[in-house]
Amino acid sequence: MAEHPWSGLACFPLLVPDFISEVERTQALGFLAAHEADFGATDRTDYWAGRTLTLPQVRDPATQTLLRDLQRRIIRTVHGVLEERLGPQPPLYADVINFARWPPGYELLPHADAENPGGEPHPYPWRHFASVIYLNDDYGDGAIHFPELGIELRPPVRTLLVFPGTLDYLHGVRPVTHGMRHTLASFLTFDPAHEST
Repeated sequence: MAEHPWSGLACFPLLVPDFISEVERTQALGFLAAHEADFGATDRTDYWAGRTLTLPQVRDPATQTLLRDLQRRIIRTVHGVLEERLGPQPPLYADVINFARWPPGYELLPHADAENPGGEPHPYPWRHFASVIYLNDDYGDGAIHFPELGIELRPPVRTLLVFPGTLDYLHGVRPVTHGMRHTLASFLTFDPAHEST
């Protein structure tokens, strides 16, 4: 797409192995184990109910600090990749970062994070990039797939995955067959009006 020169870059989807340390991964998983009740109950009529914790919902100062640090590191990484390939770029901002858990049976049908097919309005058109940090691997399937690109991935723990929010990167998640898939998901934007606080 002409207005999104980053959308066709061959580096996407971008995989950054060992993006977080094992200490950081252990800290995040320890927080999740101690605060499982904070997610609330899942509800099949509300897809995300009981499945995410955003930064403002995280009640542990050390984990809040970790998430903010990760936001900054993700921004630096993506901004550096863009400047290396496209030259000077405007600043990027973090829209949101949240823990996401995927119980058995949950999947996500292919979609784009900022655009809808046919030009229909999207609720989050400012989400220029999505990122996922993989926290565990003791679950079944749950692979992310990009049907338009013919790519299916199950990145190792501690890996950062980044891709644009455009229709070129339609993506979904295969059903989790057993265990609980834990990730940190975030979105980046060039629009400062949507910077998270």
